[in-house]
Amino acid sequence: MSKPEISSRFDVEDIRKIREYNSLRHIHMTPEEIIAETQAGAEKVLKMLEQGKLMKV
Repeated sequence: MSKPEISSRFDVEDIRKIREYNSLRHIHMTPEEIIAETQAGAEKVLKMLEQGKLMKV
């Protein structure tokens, strides 16, 4: 399955597409692999948020 196309309005349908995409990707992963991937993504988001806070100061 290819990455889902996300609309500019980011609505419920987009969230459904992302959840379905992730569900299909995670089928062959161990729980530890899923957690590691999720944590890596969260780190990226936290860095982006921190950069945004620093820019607004």
